[in-house]
Amino acid sequence: MFSNQKFLIVLDLDGTLLNSGKTVTPKTAEYLRHLQAEGHIVTMASGRPPRAILPYYRLLDLHAPLIGYNGSIILNPHEERILFEKRFRKSAVLDFLDAFPLSMFSNMEAEYGDRMFFLKDDSTYVDYFHKEEMKVTYGPFRDLIEEDCNSFLVALKDEEDQRKIEEKCKDYEDIGMRFWYDSEHIGEFYHYAVNKSTAIQYLEQVYAIDRAHVIAFGDADNDVEMLGKAGISFAMKNGSDKLKAIADFVTEEDNDHDGIYLSLRKIFD
Repeated sequence: MFSNQKFLIVLDLDGTLLNSGKTVTPKTAEYLRHLQAEGHIVTMASGRPPRAILPYYRLLDLHAPLIGYNGSIILNPHEERILFEKRFRKSAVLDFLDAFPLSMFSNMEAEYGDRMFFLKDDSTYVDYFHKEEMKVTYGPFRDLIEEDCNSFLVALKDEEDQRKIEEKCKDYEDIGMRFWYDSEHIGEFYHYAVNKSTAIQYLEQVYAIDRAHVIAFGDADNDVEMLGKAGISFAMKNGSDKLKAIADFVTEEDNDHDGIYLSLRKIFD
């Protein structure tokens, strides 16, 4: 029923567009290319850094700017141009590092530009962060950070320490710590005023698309703002209960069984 209208289709990656094998199924990939060829705008919005989004972006031969770091960067890959960027204040990251003993964490990560810092060398984060072409430092890095950070992430040894972390973050007016719904011992800094939804608003202006013509798919709590304001929102069947409660629809199938493809077919065909 929407075949004559242009839509902006925004896709989260992990747990949404990507299946458990971290790939896009051929059926879903082919249909997304088809929708783009029909004049619709297709893009990706992820907590990942742009370099970890680009392989999938190129796989689908997308044209629109991509959204990384949960909305705090918007990048035009074709021109290698940053359209928007907001980083976490260096002072807040250093203050956080001073507040807790390193023994409380199994790992932590921070990055900016081509610099990446880990507390320990751990293969857990390889697929998510894509360390290639980055200058990686392992070990306590508090005194090595020289700039505001694009990301700051911690992995707790004891989930009971989550409350201590959340209480500490109340000291920051503009930054919070959000823990992953499928791995509650991992938390990441996030901006109160910048998220995937604010990044989508930027794209709405670029393409002159009203929010009623935005279709968004997500699975985790960092997709709440995006799904809460999209014209048509889908929580993945495999997604968090919090997200399902605010989405317009829940996909009939999960990310391993073409949940996005089947939902989009119902809209456009």
